[in-house]
Amino acid sequence: MPYIKSQTFKPLNYWLRGGVAALTLNLFLGNPFAYAQQEVTLKDAVLLTLNQHAELQSFVHAQNVNQGLIQQAGVSSPLSLRVEVEDAFGTGSYSGLSAMQATVGVSWLLENDVINSRVGVANEQSAWVSLQKEIKALDVAAETANIFVVLLSQKEQLTLAKLAQLQAKKVLEVISKQVDLGKANIIDQLRAKADLSTKALEVEDLIHEIEASKAQLAAQWQGNMNFTVSGTLQRIPTETQLDLANEQLINHPRIKLYATEQRIAEAEIALAKVTAKPSWQVFTGVKRNEAEDDFALTASISIPLGSENRNQGEIIALQAKGSQKQAESEALSQRISTQILLLTHKLKHNRHVIEGLSTETIPALEQANEKAKQAYQIGRYRYSEWNDIQQDLLDAQAELIQAFTNIQLFNIELERLTGRSIMK
Repeated sequence: MPYIKSQTFKPLNYWLRGGVAALTLNLFLGNPFAYAQQEVTLKDAVLLTLNQHAELQSFVHAQNVNQGLIQQAGVSSPLSLRVEVEDAFGTGSYSGLSAMQATVGVSWLLENDVINSRVGVANEQSAWVSLQKEIKALDVAAETANIFVVLLSQKEQLTLAKLAQLQAKKVLEVISKQVDLGKANIIDQLRAKADLSTKALEVEDLIHEIEASKAQLAAQWQGNMNFTVSGTLQRIPTETQLDLANEQLINHPRIKLYATEQRIAEAEIALAKVTAKPSWQVFTGVKRNEAEDDFALTASISIPLGSENRNQGEIIALQAKGSQKQAESEALSQRISTQILLLTHKLKHNRHVIEGLSTETIPALEQANEKAKQAYQIGRYRYSEWNDIQQDLLDAQAELIQAFTNIQLFNIELERLTGRSIMK
């Protein structure tokens, strides 16, 4: 009786013939994928998500808000027009307008330092929003990649389930012939029928799971389900790539976010220091003397008096805030470094699982399956024992698929934590 050979059960080599999907969370990859396309790779799915995901659209408006705030921060206080009249409408020699002195001029504040500080704060706040968008983009891209990998895994499992169903059907045919010849008990035939029914249900369940995953994936870019996914679970990061993962942590937008928040605090401190002392006010104008029929230029400066320490409490609070962000940044780096270490160990473990299953476990079970089939056909082995071996073989194949799936999921999380692609 035919059975499933090792080359058949290397689904990661043979089942998916589409293009290799690079498991990378690059956020700037050219033009978005067109909806008319029927075959979706991981790159296509991530691009669609980054261009269409509802939560990312709000950042477009947030960036417009910040551009407006930057522009507004650079606006100076308006000029003041001042008109003064003296020696008019009095009595005696000051009656009427004959002795009137009129001054017309403008005044303005010397506030360049204040404006520059306000613009500095607004620019840092704009950079903070950009980093928030980058962090969100990493998260939604990772979520899309996870769904995509699960969908690929389900396709692999479906192929395995169909092959198992075919195997069960052929086993039933062999047992039915043995029963007809009086060489096997009808109980074996009934158990084989039940096993075939179970395998058919597993195929049906996986078909429904795939449809649900497709719907979840399409929801990432608010699209429809008129597509098929193309890719492979076979790409695995090397030991060297995993060892270098921690070095890329410094580029993670979450780490940069804390640095930006510290710069915001520094910019706000500079603004508080500048505004601690009110701006000087300058006045210049023209004075008209009616009695002497003469004009003259006039100028003045107003210097506010007051303590330069009036914003000292705010400055102390902002300095403490900067120190707090520094401490939080160091804590985050330590926490992510620990997560990266755990993920790299899990990735390496699954590499060893794949190697062990592919080179030892599955080949040994395939040989055992062949021997059990031959022994059953000559009446020297029970169906239940043969069925156990077949189930062990299927379990090992399923475990192989899961190990490859785990590697891709762990790698996606590793890329999300480092903010960089591990596999280049």
